[in-house]
Amino acid sequence: MLTIGSHETTSSAFTWATYLLATHPDIQTRLRQEVRENIPSSPGPEVELAQLLESLPLLNAICNETLRLYPTVPITVRDTVRPTTINDTFIPVGTQLIISPWAINRSPELWGENASEFVPDRWINEDGKPNNNGGAESNYAITTFLHGPRSCIGGNFAKAELRCLLAAFVSAFEMELGMPQEKIIPAGVITTKPRDGMSLKLKLLESW
Repeated sequence: MLTIGSHETTSSAFTWATYLLATHPDIQTRLRQEVRENIPSSPGPEVELAQLLESLPLLNAICNETLRLYPTVPITVRDTVRPTTINDTFIPVGTQLIISPWAINRSPELWGENASEFVPDRWINEDGKPNNNGGAESNYAITTFLHGPRSCIGGNFAKAELRCLLAAFVSAFEMELGMPQEKIIPAGVITTKPRDGMSLKLKLLESW
């Protein structure tokens, strides 16, 4: 069930990751260099591939930034089971609360003036090591998988899948939008996908 549950998250995130890399060729080139310099073209069983992928700063930064900008589930709902208070506002039992990861993840108050921009380096410290907060003051500034006991159980698995897919794809193909003038519009409530689809133009690269 974990594998089945996380595949939708991964497919949506992978779509947006390829879109972002296709529209940011400089970052795409940097990622390809990082992957090819650290991952063998034909890794054997002695290679701890998952551990290697998890250690690559730019790969993880791109995955995190993609999930921040394009959360798979843009809106979710919670019903209160007991009276509570949020920011001095009384919330009676049975109230339906709408949580918007899309809005939270792109909030200028939490992420600064470039909150809506694709900036993977916000997830990399000055010493070149990855961080887990993207420069925001709190991990709660990103709610793609929510938080607490009711957070997405498949979040970490989905991230691992995305790392593998993206590393394999960017090392094998150079990508650009099939129709560069096309405006890609995010849509959907259950999962976020391009409203009118998205075409990629792929160029097969030589192995390394």
